[in-house]
Amino acid sequence: MTNACIDIFTRPHQPSTGWVSNARDRDTQYECFIEQNPAPAIVCSLRDLRYVTVNRSFLTLTNSADDHWLRRSIYERDILDGAVNADLVKRALVEAQTIPQTLADLAMPDGTSRRVIVAGQPVTVAGQPCMLFTFTDIEAWRESEPYHARYRTSVEAAFANSSACMMIVDAANNVVNVANESLCSLTGYQADELAGRSIYDVDLWPSGIASGTVHTKCGQHLECLVSQASVTVGEQTYVLWTFQDVTKRRMDERDLAAAIEATITESKWLSHAILDNLTLRSEPTRISVPSGLNDLTVREREVLALICEGMDDKTMARTLNVSGNTVRNHVARVYSKIGVNRRVAAAAWGRARGFDSGSVRTVLPSAPLTCPEPPALEAACISVCAISSF
Repeated sequence: MTNACIDIFTRPHQPSTGWVSNARDRDTQYECFIEQNPAPAIVCSLRDLRYVTVNRSFLTLTNSADDHWLRRSIYERDILDGAVNADLVKRALVEAQTIPQTLADLAMPDGTSRRVIVAGQPVTVAGQPCMLFTFTDIEAWRESEPYHARYRTSVEAAFANSSACMMIVDAANNVVNVANESLCSLTGYQADELAGRSIYDVDLWPSGIASGTVHTKCGQHLECLVSQASVTVGEQTYVLWTFQDVTKRRMDERDLAAAIEATITESKWLSHAILDNLTLRSEPTRISVPSGLNDLTVREREVLALICEGMDDKTMARTLNVSGNTVRNHVARVYSKIGVNRRVAAAAWGRARGFDSGSVRTVLPSAPLTCPEPPALEAACISVCAISSF
């Protein structure tokens, strides 16, 4: 901008009034915003067109000090020289409107200039209207462009050669943009056959893409774990879909479940008496053998009978019309007297002595009832124990 442009400003040019801010009296919050902005930036007051704030990125770009710009007029340090859309920029500056990105030549202190992209945004600093100018160094951008191109190439190669089955879908119309080699190998389709197809295509995803069921080209149905993530390329949003084939694992799980179910079904002929006897045999050997039923009181026998019926403490409390603490005390004394420490062992002990009929026995033999077990039956018990632990 030259002095010939002075007449575009409809308001009179006002001298500096002493309001001009510096690093000490700027608003703290706004100062942090400008200083932390990674883009080179400078703020110009719209009252007198003098620069009031400049950040370090701008000083680095211009290789200058802040006193080269602060309190200087835009006519002295023209940052819009050679602007491509000069008329649009001038009009926006006069009307305090946003200045769109435009090419300009930024004058350097050493007399040279640097080609930049400049944009302006109206802001308010300490209650005064200002214009915030930000810059992009075209030369630095061009120098970094080969690195960006190589990065894009490496990302594209990583996507194409990844062992994970992936495809990129346009978020706007849900159409497949590109699929990698792993997904093509999984589905049997070529990349150009998948490109352009909708994610709602029932020929590919008969139950919906989120269900994980994939219909291959040869007619096979695969079960997959499906995940998605939004990605932004440039200014466009895409969805990255990832598939993991778990068909074989699901088949193995179903086969294992069927085998377990068949084993349990075959073992249902075993009686509770055998399982109870096996439980008693698994109890650790005790040094002192309790005397047994003769030591149990009438109430304790009632509690043991209810244990054999499968009642818990709360149900027994309601049945006997006593408190839960009382029931727990009775159960503890029963355990102590018959020499067990588990409910299932107490139930097995009681059933072996006639408490499995649901009634309380007041006169029972003190000697435990035993029955010989043939080797084959004992082997069956061991098999059931192994199944239970599995």
